[in-house]
Amino acid sequence: MPISPDEIAVYRYTPEGGSLSLIIRHGNWGCGTPDSDGAPFETVGKETYLPMDQAAYVTVTDPIVASTENQPIGVQQFLDWLEANPDSGLVFRYHLGADGAIDRLEQVFTP
Repeated sequence: MPISPDEIAVYRYTPEGGSLSLIIRHGNWGCGTPDSDGAPFETVGKETYLPMDQAAYVTVTDPIVASTENQPIGVQQFLDWLEANPDSGLVFRYHLGADGAIDRLEQVFTP
């Protein structure tokens, strides 16, 4: 299965080693069935770590905020939600900065 170059499923985070890392799985969109709400994001491989900048620009939708359109939130608010809702596997589009850490994280709305 091919892997999306800029989308990940986010499960948890860890501050170990003095830096923030998201625990993620890579994947790609599968084929939806006619009676479904849309195509599923199918993950592959094992969970891995991806460093995240503490000042990253984060936008989220439902279920993190009550909106179907991306709303900006702070990194700490995002981490608080992840801690309260581990293993959700929500899908995000991400961008890495020059230092190799996520500097932009945008939730992909899935009905």
